[in-house]
Amino acid sequence: MSRKLLLEKVRHEQVIGVVREDSVEAAEAVADAYAKNGIRILEVTLTTPDAFELMSRFAQKFAASEVIIAAGTVRSSNDAALARRAGADVIVSPHMNPQVVEYANENDLLCIAGAGTATEIIHAWETGADIVKIFPAHFLGGPDYIRTLRGPIRDIPMLAGGPVPLDEIDTYLDAGCIAVNLGASLAVPDLVRNQQWDEIGRRVTMAISILNGRRHLLQPEAYVH
Repeated sequence: MSRKLLLEKVRHEQVIGVVREDSVEAAEAVADAYAKNGIRILEVTLTTPDAFELMSRFAQKFAASEVIIAAGTVRSSNDAALARRAGADVIVSPHMNPQVVEYANENDLLCIAGAGTATEIIHAWETGADIVKIFPAHFLGGPDYIRTLRGPIRDIPMLAGGPVPLDEIDTYLDAGCIAVNLGASLAVPDLVRNQQWDEIGRRVTMAISILNGRRHLLQPEAYVH
């Protein structure tokens, strides 16, 4: 899938499900809960054990559900290359690395670079990032901070980087983000520790319901003659 289509996929889905766990087994269970309950962009962070192997496995396992695999916490072009070989179509970083952006652009991967200030956001965009992740959004000022940034910076697609609580999904999107990262608000550490995969799936369903409700409200009313 081309970068253009991947960008449209993010705009449509509006959520990226982040898998950042301490074991392969937990990562697999969380990914299953995400994919089975409606998440279609799955980010595996490189802090997860055997991350590249998991990406490859998920790319095959969830292909029929049209799930896009993203690599998270990518800090070098070498990591980006390994992620691409493992089946990732999206490269996500907590920062902006010109070499990572360049590699993503050259290989038609969607690049999401992290930034915090107006200067960093514009620099990441001008370097070639497709989306700029405001990270960590909550600690920088949350939706109000993003709304303020969107005043002078209206042409750059922004994504809210975690933590994003479920009850703030609407607020972040209303503030001007095209999507949100959801990780610990879905795979709550206590739920993962106690292997409550069904409850994680329920939280995914809640998030998807919020997004579906927004789409319904934003649809133009049908004209009846």
